[in-house]
Amino acid sequence: MKKIALLLFAAVLSMAVNAQPVQNSKFPKFGKGKTHTAINAPRAELSPSLRAGTPKLTDAAVTPPATLETQRYRLNAYIFDGTSWEVVDRMLQIGIDGSDVYLQGFSVYMPEAWIKGTLNEDFTQVTFPSQYFGSVYGNDLYFYPVSPTEDGYVPIDAVFNFDERADVFFLDQEQVCYILENAYADHVGWYYMYDSEMSITPDANTVEVPEGLETQPYLLTGFYMGYYDDVDEWFEGEPLMVVAQVGIDGDDIYVQGLCSYLPKAWVKGHREGDSYVFDNGQYFGPFVFGGEVYPLYFMGCTPETNDAELFTLTPDPETGALVTEQWYGICSDAVEVNWYDLLGNVMLTPMVDEPAVPADPSVLYYEYYDDEELGFLVLDIPVIDVEGTPLMIDKLGYQLFCDYGEGAEPYIFWADIYGFEDDQTVIPYTYNDDMNFLVGGQLVVVYFIGEDIQRIGVQSVYEGGGETNLSEIGWYDLKTTSVTSITADDSKAIEYYDLMGRRVDAAKLAPGIYVTSNGRKIFVK
Repeated sequence: MKKIALLLFAAVLSMAVNAQPVQNSKFPKFGKGKTHTAINAPRAELSPSLRAGTPKLTDAAVTPPATLETQRYRLNAYIFDGTSWEVVDRMLQIGIDGSDVYLQGFSVYMPEAWIKGTLNEDFTQVTFPSQYFGSVYGNDLYFYPVSPTEDGYVPIDAVFNFDERADVFFLDQEQVCYILENAYADHVGWYYMYDSEMSITPDANTVEVPEGLETQPYLLTGFYMGYYDDVDEWFEGEPLMVVAQVGIDGDDIYVQGLCSYLPKAWVKGHREGDSYVFDNGQYFGPFVFGGEVYPLYFMGCTPETNDAELFTLTPDPETGALVTEQWYGICSDAVEVNWYDLLGNVMLTPMVDEPAVPADPSVLYYEYYDDEELGFLVLDIPVIDVEGTPLMIDKLGYQLFCDYGEGAEPYIFWADIYGFEDDQTVIPYTYNDDMNFLVGGQLVVVYFIGEDIQRIGVQSVYEGGGETNLSEIGWYDLKTTSVTSITADDSKAIEYYDLMGRRVDAAKLAPGIYVTSNGRKIFVK
């Protein structure tokens, strides 16, 4: 039995300490018949080693062999257009011909353009040098990897590590590499910039849902199961409570949300009698974190024995809930129940759209960075109402209130800063841009601009059943004086919270998963 030491939310929360998320530079995008302007940046002088490794660019677009066979992949990255960062989840085609690797779909403006890389002798790395995408609307485009220096940027080769076991490419982290969609062959002037956190994962073998599949939200409940080796005993760890999506197409059922690491992944079952049976070994996809790749698989198993067994969901004729006697694992292979997470007492209950008053949220943690004029909040937004009944999270939102000493006022998320079409005060609970709004479980991280604040409050907004209901405002007192700029205090005791947002005693942590006040997620075994 194995555990991934840090979950996806650790990657999300770890951004909170070092990221500079709020961007406010302007950049006009271009399209057919429109003018455009590339963002110019200073280019540092190349060192001899870098100069030797950077080939002279030509205006000759890459053409793959006519017989090249390709496979579908997905590009997972962050991209900056000069205004805001966005998440990239784009289809690619990759074909390998000997040591030549051809990739199509990287360019935003020319998705049909190819780039060419070289696979090393032991099949562990692929190197893509700077090269010509082509010309669109009379403008040249280049694939242009760079590394930042004190003086600007220097061109380098983009080196992708290749995990053959998982069939995943991910950008090597030994040297910081930003990949530009550039306007020039000899200096930096870009239309788009990709962050150095980038992976390319196979699109094949994962479950694809039928086009137009209608789904319904279900509440997925259960417990993360753990095992005491010293006493040979299973125990129930942290409770599981998330919203899954269920769709039925004839005799097939599709369920999304069973994998906490890859919440958008689907599994598929088929009807047998009155139940739905799910094949073992279904591929959730690859989870990439910290330069490592973890292929994740769905495996049903017999409770406590850990023996592989087909996972079965049976509809309850009275409630419509989908119930099971099996456990299921998020596993490291498609054959054995070698689990990262093991879930027991699982049930999927259909959710009903009706009015409800959301439970009170709270601010768990706050920091203000004087040098960057940025605030950083960790919010606990319960996904239940005041009676403890689960809410439909797509109808749940939250808003912030700031008290500068003259009374509370709603915080406005300005459109030109946060990338919205209009100024916003209420943010949907599910909104996650992986930069200024980071969601993980019941906890939300929000970056905002604000100083000299005496109190910060958060209020939940629920628009269920055609009504809008508000929670009480959960306040976080900063300072009782008029000077309220707060900086990080390394000596401050770290506080621990479970995934329901409850503070727990650090000296009495039971086995399970916890989030710390300094933005980390940990396992206690």
